[in-house]
Amino acid sequence: MLQNDLSEKSFYRSCVRCGFDTEIPSISFDQNGKCNFCRSHDLLLEIYPRDESRLLKKRKNLISNIINSGKGKKYDCIVGVSGGTDSIYTLYMAKKEGLRPLAVHFDNGWNTEIAVQNIENATTKLDIDLVTYVVDWEEFKSLQIAFLKASTPDIEIPTDVAIHGALYKYANEENVKYILGGQNFISEGTVPREWSFIDGTFVKSVNKLFGNGPLRTYPNATIYKIFFYTFIKGIKQIPFLNYYMYKKDRAREILEKKLDWSYYGGHHYENNYSHFAFGWYTYNKFKIDKRKVSLSGPIRMGELSLSEANKILEKDPPVNKEIIDYVIKKLGITKRDFEKIYNLPPKSFHDYHTSYPIIKKFGFILKTAVKLGLVTPVLYEKYLG
Repeated sequence: MLQNDLSEKSFYRSCVRCGFDTEIPSISFDQNGKCNFCRSHDLLLEIYPRDESRLLKKRKNLISNIINSGKGKKYDCIVGVSGGTDSIYTLYMAKKEGLRPLAVHFDNGWNTEIAVQNIENATTKLDIDLVTYVVDWEEFKSLQIAFLKASTPDIEIPTDVAIHGALYKYANEENVKYILGGQNFISEGTVPREWSFIDGTFVKSVNKLFGNGPLRTYPNATIYKIFFYTFIKGIKQIPFLNYYMYKKDRAREILEKKLDWSYYGGHHYENNYSHFAFGWYTYNKFKIDKRKVSLSGPIRMGELSLSEANKILEKDPPVNKEIIDYVIKKLGITKRDFEKIYNLPPKSFHDYHTSYPIIKKFGFILKTAVKLGLVTPVLYEKYLG
């Protein structure tokens, strides 16, 4: 829960503002009891102020740059789509702003019918080209099982990394300089790196230890590839929704009306494996409730109180109980094997070979990339903030 209760453990502490607590290893507090994640939030507010006139000025400048960069090309930006609220709304707004996006979808084999229909409806009604990157199922299945065996809470990293890899791939092929993402720190907060360390080197490490073979079709995005695409090719990742006074509920209403979009019942539940990962697996094995992250943004903005958030968190995440058996069966493992994996001691990305030491050592490069507008400051705040 997001309450300020020190009675359970003498070392327990939580942020007086957002409720993030010492369950997050990298958390720290200032003299007023506010956490470093709130500090990062406020720094991002300076870059993306909640003032429509100032946002409009920033947005017009961004749109102009995207349009100019795309002259003479078929597309001027890439938009990754999952079928969820944020990605489809990003696609909708890109089109509304007069941009010419190419929609890119990474198919990891776990799409819900709702997500597939949402993507089809949106791209058809908006008259936007769609390309789908389909990874080899046996290869990807092995990688997902490998991450379960690694026993870290970020079992969705194979998908997260692959999405970035696919987006960069098509941006490079089409000579497009802008990738527009649906990230929004206001409505979603920032996920602590211990809960989700998105890193291609991490993927390679876990696959080498627990996987069944090399990654041949998997579009990995290592730090070296990202450096190449960012600094050599000049491809920029833009958290597009941060340039708007974005409200998720309002966005859903617009999408339902304009694009025949349908809701799927939970945060990231447009994908069956995300449903399993966020709704059940990390919640039960690691006692990590990722709803805390999505609630933290509205709390910091004064749109939701800690007591209101606590009432939401008193109940378990809404989960279709059949999803557990569905995942086990689709992964092709026995229930006994799954129970053995589930009962492995919890670990974190620190227990494996990752790019984190390099990121820390050469953090000034990432900071420079932020100043140059090549990468989002959200990325810097997550890994080094």
